Amino acid sequence: MYTLKGHTNSVQAVAVTPDGKRIISGSWDNTLKVWSLKKGKNIITIQAHTSPLTSLAVAGEASGRVHFLRLETR
Repeated sequence: MYTLKGHTNSVQAVAVTPDGKRIISGSWDNTLKVWSLKKGKNIITIQAHTSPLTSLAVAGEASGRVHFLRLETR
């Protein structure tokens, strides 16, 4: 069992990748972090957000690409 430490504010969203090897977390610190479940360590931190992350979703992508979508309301 691991306690994954690294966010500087509340974690609002967590998802496990389809292969069960990584966890992705989104926080009020405006970052998204990808964690290795095997090592219990942060793999990458994305700080491109200008507001807190409150939700996220993960889907298996056969091409190996990562897609970022921004939903906008009118």
